Amino acid sequence: MGKCFKHTTKLPFLKEALIILFISLFASTFEISAQIQKEFSPRFNNMINGDFTMIANNIISRTATEDYNGENDNHSFLDNVYVDIDNDNSTFNSSSANFVNPQPQLACLTIKKAYLYWAAADKENEAGEDNQPNWNFNDIKLMLPSENTYSTLTADDVLYRGRDTHFSNDPYVCFKDITSLVINLDSPYGKYQVANIEAKTGFLFQHSEGNTGTSGGWQIVYIYESPELISKNVSLFDGYAHITKDFNNYDIGFYGFRTVPSGPVKVNTLIGALEGDRSLIGDRFQIQNIANDYIDITAPLRDSNNFFNSRITIENTNYTDRNPASLNTLGFDAALFQLNNTDNSIIGNNQSSASIRLASNQETYSLFLIGLSVEVWAPSLYPIVLSSTAIENTSNANDIVTLDFNFSNTGNDNAVNVMLSETIPSNIEFVSANNLPVGVTYNYDEDTRLLQFFIENGLADIGDPPLNIQFELIVKDACYFLEDTCNLAFDLQFKATYNGEENTNLFTSYSSNELDDCQLGSPLSIAINQPIVLWKTPVESLDRTLSIDNPNDLTDAQALFPVPDKCNFELIKKSGDFIQNSDCDYTGTYTNTWYFTDACERTIEDYVQIITVTSNQFFDGNNITVSKVVTPNQDQWNEYFTINEITDCGFLINLKMYNRWGALIYQSDNYQNNWNGTSNKSSFGTSNKVPTGTYFYVINLFNSDLNPIIGTVYIGTK
Repeated sequence: MGKCFKHTTKLPFLKEALIILFISLFASTFEISAQIQKEFSPRFNNMINGDFTMIANNIISRTATEDYNGENDNHSFLDNVYVDIDNDNSTFNSSSANFVNPQPQLACLTIKKAYLYWAAADKENEAGEDNQPNWNFNDIKLMLPSENTYSTLTADDVLYRGRDTHFSNDPYVCFKDITSLVINLDSPYGKYQVANIEAKTGFLFQHSEGNTGTSGGWQIVYIYESPELISKNVSLFDGYAHITKDFNNYDIGFYGFRTVPSGPVKVNTLIGALEGDRSLIGDRFQIQNIANDYIDITAPLRDSNNFFNSRITIENTNYTDRNPASLNTLGFDAALFQLNNTDNSIIGNNQSSASIRLASNQETYSLFLIGLSVEVWAPSLYPIVLSSTAIENTSNANDIVTLDFNFSNTGNDNAVNVMLSETIPSNIEFVSANNLPVGVTYNYDEDTRLLQFFIENGLADIGDPPLNIQFELIVKDACYFLEDTCNLAFDLQFKATYNGEENTNLFTSYSSNELDDCQLGSPLSIAINQPIVLWKTPVESLDRTLSIDNPNDLTDAQALFPVPDKCNFELIKKSGDFIQNSDCDYTGTYTNTWYFTDACERTIEDYVQIITVTSNQFFDGNNITVSKVVTPNQDQWNEYFTINEITDCGFLINLKMYNRWGALIYQSDNYQNNWNGTSNKSSFGTSNKVPTGTYFYVINLFNSDLNPIIGTVYIGTK
């Protein structure tokens, strides 16, 4: 399946200070506690809707690539070798294992944590030299699913290194949190390949004499969750306990949980260990039962008198989805199994603690990892569905929106002290909550805008019908969104806090609008349509026609302004200059415009005012000017013979140009101010330019009722 992002707000996680599972170490003698090289402490302790699983493989075997399925012990040989499957010269050992979806029937499953452990016996070789002088024991190479190259990782924590004190066979255990690497994969499932775990090969005699043999391997523990799974208290502890026939009975206590009140109590157990031999007996893994007696734990393929027996097992079978898939892992043990708790004889209902004992009357072994996953008593109000009456979750200014919660207790413990709260966004206001169920009250603080609902104990018990809580909000008015802010949406996600009646820890759930396939939700988000503003003042209602003889009327007209149909905007006026109709018509207009910009930077269409100012002045042609000189030399001055001050008058210009002898040299019946000294009547050379001199013109302005205009112009064509 594809990558699924986790949603941490929907499950009842507990504050670390409240849920940490204390570990208790008990020993009958001082010498016993001396064998505890690293006291066990919690690596993970949380109540989740989920569980754990694992993959693992060894890196010391009889051959580099083949499975070893014999029945000998790891100390039975003098020539054990590194497992090395990758044909990569940069690695000195390597093995792999495949991780598959542990709950494929679920619509969604999320990896919450992924922890990598590696451990080995690493006593110096016979020459007193390091087994891998060019490699750091706390480094490792890891190739993730879909990758083709290794990444080198350094341990976050060295749990123990016997080399520092030359203890026994110089074991070491390293830890690396690879959660971020795993959850960033497109899919967490597939082949995990691990390389370069430093370890002693050949044979190994411990410092205090005795042939303990070589051993080593790696283990990845995955903690996963899904809202479809029941609540469990999942705990992982790591450390280093060296158990022998002389130093044993080491107890590990788990506290801070409460099992289900009725029915079977299911407990999953996980271990990681070194030195468990296939044939040597006497190593025991025990648990305290409900009669307070320690009894041997048995598991598939693990006898009560030889529990640590060089196997990698999951549930009822050897775990073989790995390369190589040796059935005898020669001193490396990893296991995941369900505790055989028939009739709840070991862990009972309403139990709040458990104790594991490591014992032996013959064989030596070393435990570095232990985990328990226990079904617990816990309330759960998830999912809390929050919906609204807004069509398609869209509203308008001044709309009253009715919202309602629907939720019930889906856990196995009654919920008490239930409170739901949310801070109301600034673009809406709380109206009322008048139709609440009996036993539900509310409080709204106008200063902090915090809305709280309080559920009376007894209304969120197991099996109670769903609660429906309604309340009303109003969207602020249009001017708020036009003048003050462009915040055109609001999100609501209520936080529910509560305790269990039996499990008194604090639980938290969050409301959701809709749930996806993973049962993950999101805040209720409601959009607000941006209000539309128009001009209230009708078009052309500010237009005026005035006489030029009444200047006060013009002042009054210029003082007018339009009004929008809502709110009080700061109008921006652009005043136009007086524009005369034409050179022949002295009536003209002022054109003024107004606009404004709202909070979303939208600008309304301009409102236009036209003030027309009439004149009683008549056109008599006295303002007309005519060119005196034409010098067509391309210097942009006096290039053409022009007739001015008749723009837009609508006259048809007839121009005739004569030389000093009275000969017509140029004529146009629709002159456009474009003559520059050329002749269209007789030839004056190849350019048709007239000679420099004085010329006479006759201008007739048809449609003007004016007399012809007669005059002279000097033409300089040289």
